[in-house]
Amino acid sequence: MTEATAEAAAPPPTASTTPGLLRTARRVPFTLGVVALMLVLGVVTGALWSPFEDHPWFDVVAFGAPAFADGRWWTPVTGSLFALEPWEYVAVAGVFLLLVGWTELRLGTRRAVVTAVTCQLVGVVGTAGSLALLARTGWDWAERLAQVLDVGFSAGVVGAVTVTALSLAPPWRFRLSALVAIYVLVALVAWGGIADVEHVVGWVAGLVVARPVLGPRLGARTRAGRVQRDRATAAGYFAISALLVVLTSFAAGSAAGPLGATTGDDWPTGIIAVTVDLVLAVGLLRGRRAWWRVALVLTVLGVVSEALLVVAAAAFERGELPLYVLMLLLDAGALALLVVRRTSFRARRKARPSEATHLDQDGARATLRRLGAGQRLAWMTTWDGSHRWVPDDQDGYVAYQAHAGVAVVLTDPVGDGPEGRAELVDAFVGAASAAGAGSCFFSASEEVAAIARARAWTLVPVAQEAVIDLPGLEFRGKKWQDVRTALNQAAKQGVGHRLVRLAEEPPEVLAQVQAISESWLGDSDLPEMAFTLGGVREALDPEVRVGLAVDDDGRVHGVTSWLPVHAPGGEVVGWTLDVMRRAPDSFRYTMELLIASALTEFRDEGALEASLSGSPLAHSDEPSPGGVDAVLDRLAARLEPLYGFESLHRFKMKFQPRNVPLYLVVTEPATLPLVGLALVRCYLPDVRARELVAAARSSRR
Repeated sequence: MTEATAEAAAPPPTASTTPGLLRTARRVPFTLGVVALMLVLGVVTGALWSPFEDHPWFDVVAFGAPAFADGRWWTPVTGSLFALEPWEYVAVAGVFLLLVGWTELRLGTRRAVVTAVTCQLVGVVGTAGSLALLARTGWDWAERLAQVLDVGFSAGVVGAVTVTALSLAPPWRFRLSALVAIYVLVALVAWGGIADVEHVVGWVAGLVVARPVLGPRLGARTRAGRVQRDRATAAGYFAISALLVVLTSFAAGSAAGPLGATTGDDWPTGIIAVTVDLVLAVGLLRGRRAWWRVALVLTVLGVVSEALLVVAAAAFERGELPLYVLMLLLDAGALALLVVRRTSFRARRKARPSEATHLDQDGARATLRRLGAGQRLAWMTTWDGSHRWVPDDQDGYVAYQAHAGVAVVLTDPVGDGPEGRAELVDAFVGAASAAGAGSCFFSASEEVAAIARARAWTLVPVAQEAVIDLPGLEFRGKKWQDVRTALNQAAKQGVGHRLVRLAEEPPEVLAQVQAISESWLGDSDLPEMAFTLGGVREALDPEVRVGLAVDDDGRVHGVTSWLPVHAPGGEVVGWTLDVMRRAPDSFRYTMELLIASALTEFRDEGALEASLSGSPLAHSDEPSPGGVDAVLDRLAARLEPLYGFESLHRFKMKFQPRNVPLYLVVTEPATLPLVGLALVRCYLPDVRARELVAAARSSRR
């Protein structure tokens, strides 16, 4: 084989794992440099195979209050590059490589160096200074730790993770930040070693440096976001309090932590305390005013009792004085938050936006005609089942339903142009938050999606709306072959199309339409869906056009309904498909006939667009944050055998539409776990548990 032949026979070059690793390595020089230095020094000193505390260099390089007292000011640098035990090198180097490497990849080398080094130095020096001062109070725990020397870069790692978590978009910013906070605080109370103190100080340092390091990445602060943060912070305080009660009341421990030894036999009091703390946490997270009052009273009582304990401990020179002071400071901070941010806890028991005006159906339709539909699904906002919220100082309304503590807005607000609709979005989100409800917008247009991106809200594509431009529409060419076949076969078999007002049809036609609908529903274990899906009741609306496929004998083979789309001033400029149902043994091409014939008539009447609507829960593969798309995928998978959303979407593609994305917008990450449940209740408001079980079983067959 010649050289040329060998080269030709070799597999073509591909993007392998190795080049990818090399590219990543070039982006994290600080991380790799520190880890390499740790390992080299471990080999040189023998710390990789024997405890470093036994090494003669330990006292020279380790940091802590004794080192600073002896003038060894270089130890925050030297001590950061070692581990106490050989096995700890796996964790120390591995965690540094993973977490600080993540920081360097996300924030860049310069920011990673500033963050990690600053938090490490502050964590080491701040811990030593704090313990030295606390040791003078006679606190046994502080006295013991003030004599301890330590090594490791863990404070810098915690600070780096804290800053990097804050650089993420919601909801991961909230989730990871909360996880870090819970870890460092619980570890301090449960174990209380010197490393745990360093982690807390490094965490606080990370919170302080986050603003100058991240700048705009922290995002704009909105009133709704501030309210939610206030509630999450207050709720987190009581949730962590419950966790600490579990650790101190249900499990015996040593005297290593700042709380001293625990016996683990105080479980009756612990159960009561945990229950109260968790109930308060849930109530405060929802902004409930009643639970805010209870929390305020209990916190005031705690502050008063702890103040008395501080006075008594000082008078009798008790060793628990520092602990009582710490408890007093924590409760005083919680009390300050509850008092200063009291306006964030105004929600009543019914978590719904306050309604200065509630539009009835006639008022909503008049407003919709006057201002025009900003979105082709706007007529659905006038259906029964939704509340229509109107602020006092703005023109327009927001249609929503409230379930599971979430106000679910149906499509875009109806407002005075894009600017007016944007103002309604912000006003509604603020009102919902003040009422203790989360908020989300379902089947929202790109207009609302742009607002969501500017405010760093969570955005999930949930459907592709099939829109057909009517001027010049002709069913010509190969791509329209299926539609032409349907029209030709209908003509041969004597099946025609009539576009009517269903309420004006004779009783025998109404009876057939109702029978078709009942037959369609009878094939499902679940009841008729609502929210963005209408039925015969909505089709009877005199403003709705209904297409009927009828043969020469007067038999109705299928039915469609079309909702009006208004321009400002009331002119109908388009139509949106809603109901699509056919008789079980109907003409094969019934639906193609109904839609193609309606499109032709709308075109001839001068309409500009026809929307085949969006197939609920049949969305694109575009990834989205927060895991909401995964929840919707699972819901769609369960309902697909029953409602056929995906097959419906494929059917609509026969009419060569342009796809317009529709979105789910979630304004606050704390509401994400409830959004899926709220959407189920919107679509199936009357479903019972046994029906869901039956549907789940049938979907597996």
